[in-house]
Amino acid sequence: MSLPRVHTLVRDHPGLNPFLRHLDIPPHAPVYWHPNGHLHRYAENGEAQHIPITTSTLLNWIVRHDPDELWSFWRHHLRGQRVLIEHTSINPVHPLHLGSMRGTVIGSGLARLFRSGGAQVQTRYFVNDLGRQLHILQRAAGTARWDNAPTDLRYDEIVGVLYAFANMTLGRRAGDLARLGAEHPWLGKVVDLHRPLPAAASIPELVRAMVAAAVTDMNHIGTRIDVFDYETDLATQPDAVLALAEQGDLVRVNGTTCLRLPGGLVPVQRRDGSLLYFSRDIANTIRRRPETWTAMLHVIGSDQNLLQTALHHAVPHACLEHISFGQVTRAGRRYSARQNRLTTIPDLLREGGPQRVHEYSLALALHRRTRPIDIAHLDTARPLRTVLAASHAGGRVGVDRGAHPDLLRRLMITLLGTPSVLARDIDRRTVHGTARHLLLLSRHYTAATHTGPVPDELGEWFRRTHTRLLDLLGVPPHATESSSSTTEFTKVSA
Repeated sequence: MSLPRVHTLVRDHPGLNPFLRHLDIPPHAPVYWHPNGHLHRYAENGEAQHIPITTSTLLNWIVRHDPDELWSFWRHHLRGQRVLIEHTSINPVHPLHLGSMRGTVIGSGLARLFRSGGAQVQTRYFVNDLGRQLHILQRAAGTARWDNAPTDLRYDEIVGVLYAFANMTLGRRAGDLARLGAEHPWLGKVVDLHRPLPAAASIPELVRAMVAAAVTDMNHIGTRIDVFDYETDLATQPDAVLALAEQGDLVRVNGTTCLRLPGGLVPVQRRDGSLLYFSRDIANTIRRRPETWTAMLHVIGSDQNLLQTALHHAVPHACLEHISFGQVTRAGRRYSARQNRLTTIPDLLREGGPQRVHEYSLALALHRRTRPIDIAHLDTARPLRTVLAASHAGGRVGVDRGAHPDLLRRLMITLLGTPSVLARDIDRRTVHGTARHLLLLSRHYTAATHTGPVPDELGEWFRRTHTRLLDLLGVPPHATESSSSTTEFTKVSA
């Protein structure tokens, strides 16, 4: 049999790998695996060392130890850290879509990684229930005839259409309105298409229903939110803006007070003295008591780089980190709530059920978080199919000998290096390495089983590690559980 040649050296963490600790390698010494089984490391005097490790040595160690030992050192690796992670936080004017879902995948994955390493983690969702976008939506939703709304669409999907309608009406975009009406024939029965929008009416239950819809969608990929912060609960005073003068340069542009940074201007206060979103973000950061956290991670798109830099500048004592991710497009076009150009979780559920959601979730996780993604060119089905196929892989029928030793060795090296991959993802604030490791582990195991039976003990090591990685990425082991795509939410009346 001809085996594929692999020349890549794989870095490992001796302090997290129980096999390497068994060899008495210093826990913080860099160690690299060569696919032929040799360990490469450098002694304190700088001398290179090559330690031969045979397949039988690895296998003998594995069959004598329980798979749970793989995690014995990782469980305490992050103990003592208190981490706050804010992610998703979509405005309550449209459903969760694939663009914002990328932040959910990264944010919830990081939360699970930190927790698995022993850190104390709290996830947050910041609800913007004071902003201009909600005000625009309220002008359309306040007088909507909800009884005429279609029953085959979720409430948040209907709200998303109303929000686009309100924007198009205010912008007098007749062509867009005609397109929206053609795509949603029911719209004319719910709102008056050719009349000016009425004044905005406060609808608190609308915000609650939209947040509940987002939570339902996030549950499909195992996401848990611990605390919801509402803008309306913030006690923000104009004096807070004056305090910014001590941190940076304030200028006035057409009456608006702005914080001047090297990257541009950030508006903080209107001419009439009212505060803008950035100022409320400052208040929210301070209310979270930043001095009590080891790190505060904001998982948000890279288009918010300037605002996040300004926030860090305004609250320098907070351990703020902007975990930016690249834009998600479809066939080169941005997702747009104002245009109602979205691919939502209900869309995916109607297309292929919960498994379709998990296909996209894993596909998004496999890409480096800063890299832009075009959904039209994203390989979605194959990665999850590869991962799940490994769960059912068996030995080749009619083969008397076991699986090929070289393939077994690669499998065992990959298994034992799992905690070090998680540690690198924590350091890099990403889930990319974990997702790729899951795919690589699945391929190694499937390739080994194609050449013959894998020892039972090694098979158990694989299954338990594989299941844990799936859980860290929010993917059920079979990813085929039934789930309703028509979750009911209370309809809102003015």
